[in-house]
Amino acid sequence: MVIPMVACTQPVRVWTPSGVEKELVPKKVWMLAPRGRKGVKIGLFQDPETGKHFRAKVPDDYPECG
Repeated sequence: MVIPMVACTQPVRVWTPSGVEKELVPKKVWMLAPRGRKGVKIGLFQDPETGKHFRAKVPDDYPECG
């Protein structure tokens, strides 16, 4: 049984590659953890100025989505 991923809706304050801090909604969020460790949540964002995609850490309480 495949559980569909919900869409990301909550904005997160992140630093863009152009050096500006903005509130953006991630396109996808997933857990990145080495075996047996706690790990961190990573979000995929798109810079509104340049259109380039980048990854940034999101808070641990943010739901996995995409």
